[in-house]
Amino acid sequence: MSYSTVLHALGWLLFLLAAAILLPLVTALYNGESQSVIAFSVSLLLVGFVGGALIMAFRDVKQRPSKYDLLTLVVVGWLAIPLFAAVPFFVSGFLSNLTDAYFEAISGFTTTGASVIPTLDEVDRAIIMWRAVLQWFGGWASIVMGAAVLVPLGVGGMELRVSPLTRADKSRALDRFRGTAEAVGGIYAIFTAGAFLSIWAGGIPPFEAFCLALSTISTGGFMPSDTALSEFRAPWAMAFLFVFMGLGAINFATHRAGFRGRGAEYREDPELVYLGAAVLAAGVLFAFLALGETGDVVAALGNGLFLAMSLLSGTAYMSPDPSLNAGLSSVFVIGLILVGGATLSTAGGIKLMRIALLVKQSSRELKRLTHPHGIIRTHFGRRSITIQIMKSVWSFFVLFLVVYALLAALLAASGLGFEAALVAAASAIGNAGPAYDLVRPSMLGDSPSFPEMTAITKWMLVVGMVLGRLELLALVALFSREQWQN
Repeated sequence: MSYSTVLHALGWLLFLLAAAILLPLVTALYNGESQSVIAFSVSLLLVGFVGGALIMAFRDVKQRPSKYDLLTLVVVGWLAIPLFAAVPFFVSGFLSNLTDAYFEAISGFTTTGASVIPTLDEVDRAIIMWRAVLQWFGGWASIVMGAAVLVPLGVGGMELRVSPLTRADKSRALDRFRGTAEAVGGIYAIFTAGAFLSIWAGGIPPFEAFCLALSTISTGGFMPSDTALSEFRAPWAMAFLFVFMGLGAINFATHRAGFRGRGAEYREDPELVYLGAAVLAAGVLFAFLALGETGDVVAALGNGLFLAMSLLSGTAYMSPDPSLNAGLSSVFVIGLILVGGATLSTAGGIKLMRIALLVKQSSRELKRLTHPHGIIRTHFGRRSITIQIMKSVWSFFVLFLVVYALLAALLAASGLGFEAALVAAASAIGNAGPAYDLVRPSMLGDSPSFPEMTAITKWMLVVGMVLGRLELLALVALFSREQWQN
């Protein structure tokens, strides 16, 4: 394994993080927030120095990285970047506990959106901005990781998603990283700008609109204030949030093809059809449940569709009218966030492609009961599904459920109630942290909020967030005995 290659690439990631710190630093200077000016100045110097040192120290490395180098980079990056990103939270004093600072940073970078800040209205605007920027950066990184590493390695059946983002598989691995980052970054930035302008035009103030745009396109879920969306009476802004949550949950390879003039890719992408069907079905169900709280069918349906898209994408925004969520079942919430959005998107969960493949394989096996010697082919889009792909998908599915069950059991042992542990584990491994707060008031009784949880519970959730974002098979491959023997 070439550690020098991993450290050189990590240096560039830290350099990008240092560049991202400039935005909240400017925000702190503009608003005269002295605590945040000091915190972000210290962070900029620290992250910039470490990143620059790693780049310079290993700039002459010419060794071609192996697939395990790439997996190591992904794991180290997802653990180390939040460590540096936590510095502003800690130095500013708004999160004086190292556990809380790291929890907040890793929740942002993995686009989970679970927050341990007790009162957002009492923190500086620069900190609010940093949380949103961190989610945006993490969403971008998750797509690049998937396209540049997981697809070429065929993790969990992702080789089915060969696309304009991943056709440079024969190029050097770090060049593939760079090319994929540029291809994704342009589309990602365009969507973010469109989200900001739309939400602002829809009636939300510019600062809140910008933070919401960063959190929405990354399907992160961090809010710019304590009152969340209920303080805004802006139905058009809510409609735009619905649209851009959907764009974030769609495969970015499909977006890339669409931007290159092949609009047919949207019509031919099976996951887009599955996402639309799931949002419609869950939205109608939620509307039916909310109809008892209001006699307005239109309001109930709008709330149901918004909530369904919010949960499937992993954003987990609460609807502007919280009273319509009073009868929300934790079972429905767990199911939707575990399913998740499309592959190569910012959404978490098992992913729609894998769920569809499992259903197709089950249907195939039922047909074989009546035609045991028949040749029954299964397709996903235009591609035939091989037994190797199905083995990979089944392995991922079983491992995901085992890890989810284990995490829920550990959370219950740490002091959470059983139902609260199930929801908290799902929100962590599905990277949909606000879903826990969504059902906690009505379904989980006196269960603690994230700030009230014990340190051990928070660290368990941190592990769950990282596992959910890393794609579990990649982590298993990295730490397999065969890899280290080789």
